[in-house]
Amino acid sequence: MIKLAEIFKALSDKTRLDILRKIAGKKEMSCKDLSKNFSLSQPTLSHHFNKLIDCGVLLARKSRSAHYYSLNRKLFERMGIDVNKLLKTGERG
Repeated sequence: MIKLAEIFKALSDKTRLDILRKIAGKKEMSCKDLSKNFSLSQPTLSHHFNKLIDCGVLLARKSRSAHYYSLNRKLFERMGIDVNKLLKTGERG
C-alpha cells in the first residue's frame, strides 16, 4: 500500500511537479517528448520518473522501445484531491 507521506515527499520536488504539469493536459506523454521540456540529463530525469512511479502518482507503460507516462488520476481521486487544482495551485509558489 502506498503511504501518503511518500506521495507528498515525491510531490515536494519542483522538477517532479513540472513533469506532472506537462503530462496533466494529456492522456499520456512519451519519455522522449517529456525530455524535450527539461534541460536535465537522461539519468536525472529517469530518477524523477522513478520516484513518481514508485509512489504511484505516475503510471508507465512500454511500447516497443518507447516509454509512456500518464498521471494516476484514480489515486488522486481516492485521496479526494483534484489533481488539476493541485498542479495549478503549485504554479503560484
